[in-house]
Amino acid sequence: MPRLDLHIHSTASDGVHSPSRIVDMAGGVSLYMISVTDHDTFDGIHEGAAAASKWETIFIPGIELSVDLEPLRKDSAHLLGYFPGVPAEVLVNPSSYLAKAVEYVQEGRRKRNPRILEKLGGLGMNLSVDHVSRIAGGKVLGRPHIAQAMVELGYVGSIQEAFNRYLKKGRAAYVERERLSMGEAIELIRGAGGLPVLAHPGYISQDGNTLKLLIAALKRKGLAGVEAYYPAHSASMVRFLSRLSGELDLLVTGGTDYHGRKDDIPVGGGDVFKVEKRDVMEFSRICEDAVNREV
Repeated sequence: MPRLDLHIHSTASDGVHSPSRIVDMAGGVSLYMISVTDHDTFDGIHEGAAAASKWETIFIPGIELSVDLEPLRKDSAHLLGYFPGVPAEVLVNPSSYLAKAVEYVQEGRRKRNPRILEKLGGLGMNLSVDHVSRIAGGKVLGRPHIAQAMVELGYVGSIQEAFNRYLKKGRAAYVERERLSMGEAIELIRGAGGLPVLAHPGYISQDGNTLKLLIAALKRKGLAGVEAYYPAHSASMVRFLSRLSGELDLLVTGGTDYHGRKDDIPVGGGDVFKVEKRDVMEFSRICEDAVNREV
């Protein structure tokens, strides 16, 4: 049965491997369809699409946006945007509403990072912007790059420790940042011909009733689908989200959230985690139709 991976990160944001390397990895394990969904950027989609031309793997341009759930919840979340059949030139057009919104989100990151470094300095951990920027390689700089710098300087033993002790919400060096609202992000993705999908809902809540009310509200705002198949989701969570998606007439998607770190499940899931075409049949059909129209 053909397999898919619709949630992958590259060096365009905080992944280890380039978009072309990601595509080659996917082609090497005969994935039917993939999407590189970097955080708050489309920078990798040209390279990924070009690399996909030598494989039979279908490449879907994507993005993962950081959004605010307020007023629905006092929390943040991630929204995946998929753009089957939409030319890369349209997505990166600087005059488009979507590109301007992505720039706004990136500016929120840029304003936040110096404040995080300042807080860490107050805790006795002196990190330079230059050091963190070298780790980011000129791409979208974020907390994972700061965490890696903390590891390199010996302040923590791992990236996970950096987040658990200092960088995640509620910890001493955490800084909030400007984000799009969920409603704004959904509207922008729809307006650019894309499909907005709620990423890893199990991270938002493990309570079924809470998720049902939230996802139903997002459906009314234009949400197209839910990422039900995700490595951190239990079997019961996958069943719940798949059933709820059916009730609400939402698409079902899935992916590894691969970043290329040592403990990551590999692109396509390896022997541990698999998303088969039949699991996300309606989403894959919509993508196939859109890609065929583009061709």
